[in-house]
Amino acid sequence: MNNEEYFLSITAEIHAIKNRVRNFIQDHWLSDGEWKESVLRSILRRHLPKTIGIGNGFIFTPTRTSTQIDILLYDNTKPVLFQDGDFVIVTPDCVKGIIEVKTTAKKSDLDDIFSKIADNIEIIPFGHADRKFFGVFIYHADFDNATAPTVADEVLEKLYIATRGQSRRVINSASIGESFFIRYWFMAPEGNRGVERWHAYKLKSKAPAYFLHNVIEHLCPESVLNNNAVWYPESGKEDSKISERCRKEERKADIP
Repeated sequence: MNNEEYFLSITAEIHAIKNRVRNFIQDHWLSDGEWKESVLRSILRRHLPKTIGIGNGFIFTPTRTSTQIDILLYDNTKPVLFQDGDFVIVTPDCVKGIIEVKTTAKKSDLDDIFSKIADNIEIIPFGHADRKFFGVFIYHADFDNATAPTVADEVLEKLYIATRGQSRRVINSASIGESFFIRYWFMAPEGNRGVERWHAYKLKSKAPAYFLHNVIEHLCPESVLNNNAVWYPESGKEDSKISERCRKEERKADIP
């Protein structure tokens, strides 16, 4: 199995479907945006177990309601407050993950995008051992050199600012365009040392595939990590790292 080619094919598939649908509904951009969300939901349904529901909707509490969530991953073994097709309203304990999807974004848009999803994450109770996925998927970035180290530094700083110093506002991952991928590490990828930092990678035409497989890994870690060679390319991605950012300032000294 050639995982490199497989990862490239996922990116090609996402964009091929997106462009095919745009040819039909080019005068209805709201529908086009909704379709892009459904493409990602469809791919996730191929891989995630049936116990994880995949839809869109809201998280509801007695004191607070989330903004509408583009992709809402939830525990299918628990009751939901409301469901009609893919649309659901759930309580916070049901949530397994949330993903914000954007067709395009300027660099100046990222502050609002990251802040919006961080506000929704804050509603959800979880700890380090409670694996949940919180991510941002952007089809196209309207700023040049999205994978340049200086731009990556700026994007990681925006992720840091969105946390407002709180671990419960951390965004796990982001895919921007075809090649810019970000992952948050609680433990160093090269060992078992705690780090709590984001890594940014330049992965030519493979960012969407890494993003989707990270969703699966977060929600089904034991199966994926025990079969790592099947789920990820052998070459890995750490050699493609272009920037990193600690969540805690005092942890900078820990970076080798």
